[in-house]
Order: sequence, then C-alpha cells, then structure tokens
Amino acid sequence: MRGKKFEFTEEQIEYILANWGKESPHSMKKKFGCSWLAVANVAKSHGLEVPTSNEWTEEEIETLKSLAPKYHYAKIAKIMGKTENAIYIKARRLGITLIQNRRKWTKEEEKYLAKSWGKMSIERLAQNMQRTVFSLKVKAVRLGLGPMIKNNYELLTISDIADLLNVSRDRITNTWVSLGLRLKAKKLTKKWDIYTVTWEDLWTFLENNQNEWDSRNLEENILGEEPEWLTQKRKKDKIENPLWYRRWEDWEIELAESLFNKGKTYQEIGDLMDRSVYAVATVLRNLGYSYRLPQFWRGHELKYLKDNYANMTHKEIAEVLGRTPKAIEAKAEELGYQKLTRVKK
Repeated sequence: MRGKKFEFTEEQIEYILANWGKESPHSMKKKFGCSWLAVANVAKSHGLEVPTSNEWTEEEIETLKSLAPKYHYAKIAKIMGKTENAIYIKARRLGITLIQNRRKWTKEEEKYLAKSWGKMSIERLAQNMQRTVFSLKVKAVRLGLGPMIKNNYELLTISDIADLLNVSRDRITNTWVSLGLRLKAKKLTKKWDIYTVTWEDLWTFLENNQNEWDSRNLEENILGEEPEWLTQKRKKDKIENPLWYRRWEDWEIELAESLFNKGKTYQEIGDLMDRSVYAVATVLRNLGYSYRLPQFWRGHELKYLKDNYANMTHKEIAEVLGRTPKAIEAKAEELGYQKLTRVKK
C-alpha cells in the first residue's frame, strides 16, 4: 500500500552498512524493492554520510575522462571523492573503458595487440587499449609476439622486475647482480642509460636462486604456464618465507663489511641486502665491529638458550641465534645453565 513504511530485515541493514560507499543506493533499492530514500535513511541513522546528489558536473566528467587511461578505477574514486560503483556506472554510460583488476583479454584485444605490436610505441598502444604498459609486455610474451621493432620489448627493465616480484631496485642491482643476474645497459640518450634483462635470463636466475625471492608476490600464471619447479616453490613458500633465516654467503659477508667501511649504516646495509638490522649487526659483530653496536641478548634468544642448552651443542645453538659458540658458552655460564650428564650403562 502506498505510503507504508518499508521495514528492513536485520540482514538487509547489515548489507547496507557493509556495502555503503562500495555500492550505490540506487542499486540497493532495486535489490530490496524499496525507495532510494529508504536506503539512505538507514545509512543516515547509523551515522553514514548520504550523498546529496547523483548528478555529475561537466568538470567531473572531463576529470573522469582524463584519469581513466592512467589509474585503476578504485584510485579514481578516491581522487574524485566518489564511490567505486559511481565511477564504474558513469564510465559505462559514457563508454569509457576503466582499468580493472585482472580484466580478461578478449579475442578482439589479442588480435588488435598482435596486429599493432611493433607499429606504434607501447605507451600509445597501452593508451588505446586502456591497459598498462606492463600488462601489454606480459601478454606479448604469452602470445609469442617477440620484440617490438622500435623499442625491443622482449626486455624487462629494473622497474618491471621490481613490480613483478615486489622487490626493491637496490636488491636487484646489488644483491641479484652479485648472484649472477645479467643486466644489460640500453642507451636512451647520450647521457642516460637504462638496465634491462631478457625474460629467459630472468627465469633462469629465479630458478637458480629460489631463496632470494618470495613466489607469493608473483601473480599465478602471469607469465603463462608455470614450470614444475615454480609450482613446488609456491607450495614451500606458503609454509615458510624463503627470506627468513637465510645463511650468509661469503660474498655477502664481504659486501656487508665493505659497505660498512664506506660509511653505510646498519639500516642502509640491511635495505640494500634485504636483511634485518639485527642480522647485519650480528655479522659485523662477528667480524670484530661489535664495539660500534653492542649486541644485547634479546628475550627470544634467552628463551631459546634456556630451552635447548641441555640438549644442543654450543655450535648448534650459535648457528640458530647467529652468535659465536664462545658467546653461547659465556652467556650459559653467566646464567648457570648446565649440560645433561649422560650416565654410562
């Protein structure tokens, strides 16, 4: 009957509150069969801000058009102070293609990419297709399109690798190069070079240095069908982060000492080598630099020493805690810990 107040169920109220700002009131009213005002009143009664108007100004429309080729629609919503749903609906009505999460490639897009690959700059191509430059590079590899005639895009830049694996540029250019990653300089201007690596060289490096990166940062199948070694690494990385408790190689110790003698701080060395400040300080202390940063025993170390001293050797405990056997012996003696005495039968 007209004029009768719409009664929301508890589930409907919870839905409105949970999705306010993500879904438009207009969409919700269709779900519940009520008015826009009824939905807005529920939100308002719970302290949520209610939009005063759904109208778009000409200036806002122009802003949306200019931002659409550059940013994900969620970021556009934050920039413009509107809901993601409002951005999505308005763009669809205006025929604007938005950058979205894992947007599936259509056959038409694949044909267009194959036809245009190498005939225009990748930046121009990305703009025409409303996709990121990096997504085009990955798709080109999957389709086997080969290098672009002009820009030679079978190569990855340091920025590409950093984005792909969520690692720092310093780690790539320092630690990974020391481990054998083959970077090649590509001249852009007389005074400016960029460093690149081939897809094949990157895959070889990742396979041979699996403890240097976390597969959970790599989107599954982003580079096509994955080899068996990567499948097994993903299973392993779900259990334990490969970057935890890594042993220090000889070259790493030498590099840490060299950086320290050049004036780098423990934090700077840790950032460059993807190690914790504590790990760096421990290594340098073992090299005789302990006077520069006293290594106090931490709570978890003391607990580990107490729990395991009776049944483990000094060397075994030292390896776990990153200290010397002498340090373990001295601290145990200080605390009065004793080894188990084995009785001969």
